[in-house]
Amino acid sequence: MELFDIIGPVMVGPSSSHTAGAVRIGYAAGKLLGEKVKDARILLYGSFLDTGKGHGTDRALLGKVMERAVKMGESNACMKRIVAAPTAGSCGVIPAVLLSYEEYGKVPEDELINALYVAAGIGKVIGENASIAGASGGCQAEIGTASAMAAGALAYLQGGDNETIANAMALALKNMLGLACDPVGGLVEVPCVKRNSHGAVNAVSSAQMALAGVRSAISPDDVIDSMRRIGNEMPASLKETGKGGLATSESARRICGGMSRSV
Repeated sequence: MELFDIIGPVMVGPSSSHTAGAVRIGYAAGKLLGEKVKDARILLYGSFLDTGKGHGTDRALLGKVMERAVKMGESNACMKRIVAAPTAGSCGVIPAVLLSYEEYGKVPEDELINALYVAAGIGKVIGENASIAGASGGCQAEIGTASAMAAGALAYLQGGDNETIANAMALALKNMLGLACDPVGGLVEVPCVKRNSHGAVNAVSSAQMALAGVRSAISPDDVIDSMRRIGNEMPASLKETGKGGLATSESARRICGGMSRSV
């Protein structure tokens, strides 16, 4: 008899990972008991228990993170009040991650302040040894640094020790190495606003990996040093000048042409 015959097929449907589990248990019990299971009692845990909708889709952490990152990036583009952490162009990453987790995890204010100290420390180290400015290091220096800061802060909030925090930072920053700063029309809008969202999600996934025990093969110090070298090797066209990358694409030219006609 094959294992598949005992476990049963995967069911497809709403919240399929939950329904499939229950159906598989039914199949397995039927095989063991030698008769068809007509009724079963299932205890639910996690998001399905809390919401009845499965996966907490109505209040998912990542959904909130993405939403808040875009909102903050748009606020900067609209000249509203923001905190440049570490820069105005990357201002959405840290608040999106920390405020969303504060709401999601019911984090007390003093712990949130401590997390901001952790983020500030990471930003200081990167700023001293590499750069946090797109004009000198590309977007890796802005969104990359913000993502690394947020990852370390989130790892702290979720109980990570110093090694875990450092690895969360390294994992997040590695994913952003080489990212060009290529604002369309020289404005911090396209692609900058949406990059805040991606930087924030990258921070969450990097923190989760570090908390799960994943360690960066490249040391945190070497990751930062690599960012500095990559930034130095980038051509000026990819460092906030608007003369390379996405900024010189056909789509960008159309956007800039439309802006000129509307003035």
